[in-house]
Amino acid sequence: MKSIRNYILMATLILSAGCSDMLDVKPTTFISDEAIWEDANLINQFVANTYGSMLCGFNRCTAGYGQTWSMSWAGNLDAATDDFASVADSPIYTQLNKDAITAQSCPFVEEIWTQEYIVIRKCNILIQQLPSVDEKILDTQTKDRLLTEARFLRAFCYFELARTFGKAPLILEPQELDDNLQVAPSSFADIVDFIVEECDLYADNLPTEYNKEMNGHATRGAFLALKSRALLYLASPLNSEDDSQKWAAAAEAAQAVINLHKYELYKTGNTPYYSMAFDKTAANKEIIFERRFSFPDAPHNIHMMWSLGGADGSWNGLYPTQNLVNAYERKDGQPVSLQNPYANLDERFYQSIIYHGSEWEGQNISMVENLVDATKNGNYKPEIGKARCGYGPKKFIEELPTSTNLYSGYAQSNNFPYFRYAEILLNYAEAKNESLPAPDQSVYDAVDEVRERAGLDGLPDNLTKEQMRAKIKNERRLELLLEEHRFYDLRRWKDGDVLKQPILGMKVYDRQNNGQQEYVIEQIEERKFTGNNYYLPIPLKEQERNPLLKD
Repeated sequence: MKSIRNYILMATLILSAGCSDMLDVKPTTFISDEAIWEDANLINQFVANTYGSMLCGFNRCTAGYGQTWSMSWAGNLDAATDDFASVADSPIYTQLNKDAITAQSCPFVEEIWTQEYIVIRKCNILIQQLPSVDEKILDTQTKDRLLTEARFLRAFCYFELARTFGKAPLILEPQELDDNLQVAPSSFADIVDFIVEECDLYADNLPTEYNKEMNGHATRGAFLALKSRALLYLASPLNSEDDSQKWAAAAEAAQAVINLHKYELYKTGNTPYYSMAFDKTAANKEIIFERRFSFPDAPHNIHMMWSLGGADGSWNGLYPTQNLVNAYERKDGQPVSLQNPYANLDERFYQSIIYHGSEWEGQNISMVENLVDATKNGNYKPEIGKARCGYGPKKFIEELPTSTNLYSGYAQSNNFPYFRYAEILLNYAEAKNESLPAPDQSVYDAVDEVRERAGLDGLPDNLTKEQMRAKIKNERRLELLLEEHRFYDLRRWKDGDVLKQPILGMKVYDRQNNGQQEYVIEQIEERKFTGNNYYLPIPLKEQERNPLLKD
């Protein structure tokens, strides 16, 4: 733990933005601790390293952290929900989806605990050291901003720990080996109180936007968005009884983000829901805060790990389920027919999912018998050329030219959205609805704004509170797909029954081999959930180091 007082290996910086961004820095060699705080460039490197150490839905259990490729087949928490299935030998999601996870069984859970505290420690170092930096090196305004960025990142990581484990020790200064490392955990409510207090005290030190060179740094909107999410979770059934005052506070926090008038839904082009993920320009005003990636310095590999193997040579570790597809409405409000199951659906379906008869990378995709009929083959496992549930993921996957080499073109650099404006609208709608006896017009307006981009009509009038709740839950499911919300949403709502429903897929048959295709919904796998793991167990080795973590 004393490494910060001796040497820091800056060569291990995890870059978190493109070449032109301030967060993109060149690694150096061994730098002494004292030298860092005497050089503005080295301080910026340390800040960039802190941002670049953050986990997200594109980099869980990859070679960058877990060194275990089999665990990163579906390195996104949505694979542990009813929306996705994963490749059969992915132990993380086998354990989670079978409710077999224990304090000693899952490296994935260990990674969350370890990596979040790594970032927290770096933030604590920044908060400790920055005030004493000479003003000739950093002016007061810059120091205040960097200090607040560190406070935001620390609060963000504590929220990740709290919503995963339900509690965590609040450590607010760098610990050394001779410190008392046995700190009692703070409750979920106490951690949320800490986040809210930090936001209220310091968020105004951050700008509402940056110039291009500073893109990726936390803004005032990011801090307010974190407060919105934290209060929403605090008011939810897992953490509170029905408390209209807590819901009202969550609605007010979401409204504060809206009132900045800095964000709006992305509507550029014919496929805005899909294209939003790849637009890093100022035109994309929906993104509030994101985990940045760059090519070739710091890409991610979700194309290779998630995309359909038979379609483009990738390894298809992630499969959208029929459970998910059933959640998409037809635009005309009519029931979906198995004779033509993909006609006239919510636009988010076409921009999120590859299905039988769709086009992908210049090919017409056939999934008869769940075999992806295309010109390329995966090269790792026999199941690569199959789509277990009859679908492939499209959202976040960059469509590549058909001539792309299997490996050379598969590193992507699109960013992972931690917060975007659509979530804030849905946060507001949910919290406001729960705070009232029945939804008011502001609830309808927030939900309908999201639905309008998807090509859907507004919600019907005179919905009850319970009916509106169901609509909002479904909108969160579809709008925030693959952004790692549903894993936590189902838990905070205590919707455990959903997690134990069988996983369904769509089988396409051509029984007469004459092109007359039949669509059949079939069960793909069983799921289990007993209700014991709404919060995940703190890793056993951490409990052994600190007995105060034991239940």
